[in-house]
Amino acid sequence: MEKAYEETVEFYGKTTPKAAVIEEKRKFATRWPVRAYSVKPGSAQVVCSNTCKVDGVVDWYAKRDVGDRVSSGTAEFSLVWDQRAGTIISETGKVIAADKEVYQPVRLISQWREQNSACRGGSGDSDETLSACDRREALGSKLKAVGWCFGREGEYGYQMDWHACDASSQEASAAIVSGVSDAARPKPGDFPTRDRLTRKTVLPDFKGRDRDFNSFRTRIREGMRQGPNFAGHYSVIQIGCGAGCSFVIVADNRTGRPTNFPRGGEGNMYLDLDYHLDSRLLAAQWLDYDVGRCFLEYFDFDREAWKPLSKTDIGTTEVCYKPIRDNLR
Repeated sequence: MEKAYEETVEFYGKTTPKAAVIEEKRKFATRWPVRAYSVKPGSAQVVCSNTCKVDGVVDWYAKRDVGDRVSSGTAEFSLVWDQRAGTIISETGKVIAADKEVYQPVRLISQWREQNSACRGGSGDSDETLSACDRREALGSKLKAVGWCFGREGEYGYQMDWHACDASSQEASAAIVSGVSDAARPKPGDFPTRDRLTRKTVLPDFKGRDRDFNSFRTRIREGMRQGPNFAGHYSVIQIGCGAGCSFVIVADNRTGRPTNFPRGGEGNMYLDLDYHLDSRLLAAQWLDYDVGRCFLEYFDFDREAWKPLSKTDIGTTEVCYKPIRDNLR
């Protein structure tokens, strides 16, 4: 805060020394130690010349340690920022609505639900859909930071909702596992490729033998033209089918024949893969929304057949938001 403000600030209509502004904020933070804020999507506006004026609308939730008193509502805010000095020179705002007799962070939960719907119901991997997913995750983190959890142990996806965290919460009853122990992990070197591509890539016959894949011909051709990336002479090509949804086609660069990988679509959300050119081993990480659990599976792609090796529950939904390579460290 000391670095954020100019020495003198136009603070809610009054010229105020920075020290007094910092002291006001310190008192507020002491009075309301549990706090969460989220700018309403689409409300922020920034206009810059020599300075930048930032206006927007923010939902808030705050709670006192003493008496469990809760404050919740919506407010307008306005800041003026000096670009050259990198400091705030003006701050003001006003409360639009204050909630009465609430104990939940109702406005932040409402924002989360809106962004969750936009994320899961979005069209493809558009920027708008991906932004909604990012906002949903940011809101989820803020809600957890103030003691609210999504889903209880044993609930199915459609049953899960936000609640004050307790012993039955997913976060409390199931530790988030970061990775899988080395002892239980198959090694790529134990599944060496049987041969490699020694000639030019052969593309699929989309008008004949491979016409079932014709709808994805552009993506398949682009992937195969980059050369093999798996098991010596295969191209693994992952194609989006919505927010968090994707499927995988594995194409043989030697024969041009594409095949489907057995995981993907809405049944295996946030699918992430780990594979190597010199190994037949492929690891797949995916989320089962119905049970709110993240799974890691290993497959051996031997003679164009997918042989399952193992399947491990590695944690709650949040684990699948991390790249598979982070969970394999």
